[in-house]
Amino acid sequence: MAYYTKLFSEIFQERELLYILAKRDVSIRYKQTYLGIIWAIIRPVLTMLVFLFAFKNVAKIGDISGFPIQLVIFSGVIFWNLFANTFQAVSNSILANNNLVSKVYFPRLIIAFSSIAVSLFDFLIGLIVYTILSLYLMHALPISMLLLPLAVFLTLLFSIGLGLIFCSYSVKYRDFLQMIPLIVQYGFFVSPIVYTAKSLQISNWFNVYAFINPLVGLVEYARILLIPGYSTLNFDFIYLSISTCFITFLIGIYVFTKKESSFVDYL
Repeated sequence: MAYYTKLFSEIFQERELLYILAKRDVSIRYKQTYLGIIWAIIRPVLTMLVFLFAFKNVAKIGDISGFPIQLVIFSGVIFWNLFANTFQAVSNSILANNNLVSKVYFPRLIIAFSSIAVSLFDFLIGLIVYTILSLYLMHALPISMLLLPLAVFLTLLFSIGLGLIFCSYSVKYRDFLQMIPLIVQYGFFVSPIVYTAKSLQISNWFNVYAFINPLVGLVEYARILLIPGYSTLNFDFIYLSISTCFITFLIGIYVFTKKESSFVDYL
């Protein structure tokens, strides 16, 4: 535990650099774009509309597990985007900032942590859109929504941890970079993003599935906090997802710090 305490103490001492890098990433994200932060609204809304079309016009599905299909899909999409964007940003953080890594020493974890700023910014915009959508559909926002930062924190733990593992190995083995788009592309469909986990719980393999993919519990937990009366998943699986998040994060930190001394050799 002292090992991790020392690491985070060093990062805290360099918090000004962390802020500068995070601010830079957010400004670069929308620089020289006509629509600016509106793109953070367009992406999740278009994803929801595509699946609404598929469900309502092709599959003839009007709701999911008795809840408005719009809220189920959109809540899943904004949390998936938080995971996917953070995972990709952290995985590519060292390669994208190779000029900083090779010039001066500072805790390299700062580069990885600062890269999540854009993901958080996009998530907050998406959450505002979700709030407007919920009110439009005459669904009051539950008081449990105040606990949403916990779901966000856990999602970030998992995505950062996984991203650090890929980041650590992709510097030397660029094959890992080719795996990232595959995980993002296919992970969307094997996670309960545009559907709920209720229909999967009867399967014998669900325990293993929930452990390997903590987004199962995290997305469903977020929906419990966001959608009044929503409850489709046993809390045991949510606890299982939480455990996986912490384990993945700690492994990611450990692997990254063990590999960072060799980054300069391959940049």
